[in-house]
Amino acid sequence: MFKKNLRIALRNLKKYKSTSAINILGLAVGISASLAIFLIVHYDFSFDKWEPNRDEIYRVYTKFGEYGTNSGISLLAPPAIADKVAGVKTVAHIYEADMLNYAKIAGEQNDKRIGTWGSTVFADPDYFKLFPRSWLVGTPDVLSNMNTIVLAKSEVARFFPGDTYDDVTGRVITFEDSIQLTVRGVVDDLKEHSDFDYKNFISLNTFMETSLKRRDGVPSWSSVNGASQCFIRLDHGITPAAINGQIEDLYAVNTGKVDKKYRKVGSLQSIADIHFNMEIDGKVSKPSLVNLVVLALLLLLLAAINFINLSTAQSTLRAKEIGVRKTFGSANRSIIYQFLTETFILIVMATVLAIVITPVLLHVFSGFLPEDFSIQEALSPVVILFLLVTVIVVTILAGLYPAFVLTRFKPIVVMGNRPAANGKSKTAGLRQVLTVAQFVIAQVFLIVVIVIGKQIHYVMNKDLGFRKDAILTFNVPDAASVNGKGRKAVLYNELKKMPGIQRAGLASGPPTLPGFNITSISWLPDGKKVDFDNIHVRTADENYLPLFDIKLLAGRNIQVDSTRKIREAMINETFMRKMGVSDPVKVIGKYFVEGEADSSLIVGVMKDFSTMDLHSPIVPTVVLSDAESWGSLMSVLLYRGQSESWPKTIAGIGKAFHSLYPDVDFHYSFYDETLGRLYEADLRLSVLLKWATGLAIFISCLGLLGLVTFMANQRRKEIGIRKVLGASLISIISLLSCSMLKLVLLASVIAFPFAWFFSHKWLEDFAFKTSIGWGVFVVSAVGMLLIALTVLWMRTIKAAGENPVLSLKDE
Repeated sequence: MFKKNLRIALRNLKKYKSTSAINILGLAVGISASLAIFLIVHYDFSFDKWEPNRDEIYRVYTKFGEYGTNSGISLLAPPAIADKVAGVKTVAHIYEADMLNYAKIAGEQNDKRIGTWGSTVFADPDYFKLFPRSWLVGTPDVLSNMNTIVLAKSEVARFFPGDTYDDVTGRVITFEDSIQLTVRGVVDDLKEHSDFDYKNFISLNTFMETSLKRRDGVPSWSSVNGASQCFIRLDHGITPAAINGQIEDLYAVNTGKVDKKYRKVGSLQSIADIHFNMEIDGKVSKPSLVNLVVLALLLLLLAAINFINLSTAQSTLRAKEIGVRKTFGSANRSIIYQFLTETFILIVMATVLAIVITPVLLHVFSGFLPEDFSIQEALSPVVILFLLVTVIVVTILAGLYPAFVLTRFKPIVVMGNRPAANGKSKTAGLRQVLTVAQFVIAQVFLIVVIVIGKQIHYVMNKDLGFRKDAILTFNVPDAASVNGKGRKAVLYNELKKMPGIQRAGLASGPPTLPGFNITSISWLPDGKKVDFDNIHVRTADENYLPLFDIKLLAGRNIQVDSTRKIREAMINETFMRKMGVSDPVKVIGKYFVEGEADSSLIVGVMKDFSTMDLHSPIVPTVVLSDAESWGSLMSVLLYRGQSESWPKTIAGIGKAFHSLYPDVDFHYSFYDETLGRLYEADLRLSVLLKWATGLAIFISCLGLLGLVTFMANQRRKEIGIRKVLGASLISIISLLSCSMLKLVLLASVIAFPFAWFFSHKWLEDFAFKTSIGWGVFVVSAVGMLLIALTVLWMRTIKAAGENPVLSLKDE
């Protein structure tokens, strides 16, 4: 039976070549898009599924009262949790070693320098109880020793190329010229996807019991650094809520009389949540992945609609075939089976073509792919299962209804040469509905893409309240150390002498930060104390204001003077209004206290500038004079009109940098480009939706082309007769295209409210946003109409221009 159906199916595919080609191409585009998106979604949902007892493993992160979170934890908390919290089986503490900039291999000629390596952490032996590795040399206990490092298999080749794992044991790696570490173990690389794919492990006591710990200041329960991570495993049967309560009590005991609203408290986060929780430090949000799945389903649905449209339209051409088969006793079931077989063959062909197209679409969606994503992901068994399920589901979805349409033909009617009217009455209405649905989806995509493009143009060109062009920034490596401060001052003086530099300055951060650095401030107006929390803070020198061209509403610029006990500060007008003051002059000369620091004197009020990206509103901000010179960000203002001399100036800056930091690579960036990267996620979404819109329009136009081709073929003799009777080319084109254009216009009208809703929903994420005027809808409707007209006229002009003799010669 199957062989016979297969033979008939191949014969029909050959007979209706153009329709088959349109169906295969449309389905291939839809399936390839869904496959590419499936690979992305499956990749993200595969993270950290490999850890044994993963349902009992949690990370302890910090909640800042009611106004924020941090993935890290106080250095004092992990040992206290291990000692005081009942129900915890294992506590593992790590500290990310981002402060290490360069390394040297002892014993190598000229002390071979290593500039880059894989992610490195300070870790205790218990880390491997939660995240086990295969040990090629050594055991986890080696991390109990001071000045010990364990390398991943891939890192051995980086530090000691050509040496065996046993040979590297006992070798010494020196970081930062002073941190000497002995290699005592080698672990295999992690083959599974994980957010904890660390490559090098330094014993935690090397950090905790040396001066390295003092780089973050004196540890306290209120000081938190995202580099300090704590993981715990609960005893079997213990609930996270029970542990959370104990940890909260532990913090309350050690933080004293702090209002619960503002207290920093440790809280549990399951490892299954870490990859997706964007409010802490997740990599991708689940709603984004759900939106991708919806996008894949819509594209697949468009392809299925195409198939249904063309199949039901073509059913009239096969009416006599069905009538003959039913006359000779064929049951409806066998006819349905035959048509589903044909659909199955078409979809299998489309799937093969989709597999070929998928690498191209993965390149298109590259903005949504992590760096370690590989096309090898497509070879996993789950992908093969996905394709099998897709083929079966699409076969049923796209093939079942047309099959039922074919079985409804009555032999006595179709054998009497009246199938066309019968078929039209039963399927034409559905085809119109499906055509409108296709163009509604495509129109919604098009309008949303236009709105997103308009918003991105808005945020990229909005006045942020400061200068952002011709500014070069880079970090000074050891700004926090005493020696670093000296070298930093030398570098700063060298930069001031360079002819291509207009101004240079040091600060803790630029005006707009990708995240936030907040503090608590107590204002002292007229002897009364008023507390303010969640105040954004920058420390800077006196060059900060003129370098970034930040305007003052009142007062003057800060002055850095290390001999003064009271440092100077400038606040923005949002902070001034939060204080309840409307006249900036009235806050000049007032004092406030930042945390546990000494008092600061307000000397100026700055005009508001964007403190974070434009997703967020302008927040209360203070710029403090950096009397201690802790700032690590060096900003350099170049001359705007001399861009041809910038490469020479940058080379001079790099030379001065290397003279003071010979073992550190000089990495710089232009500040306007840094600001642009704040909107990378929005730009990636824009690119993705542009391609999705293009695919949706392409699939819809394929269906339109197929339907118009069918209509032209079906009315070929009618067109010939009209031409013989004197009908003009324009009237014939109008005859064939008018009904379709009405459907496209109707689709636009239906799409407008949906597009408005989704556009506004997306714009809600921005504090500063563009407007959505009627022009957006008019432009998108005209654009879609022109695209449809182009497709229609491509076929109708050919049909209208055909010689009538060819269509009438058999009469």
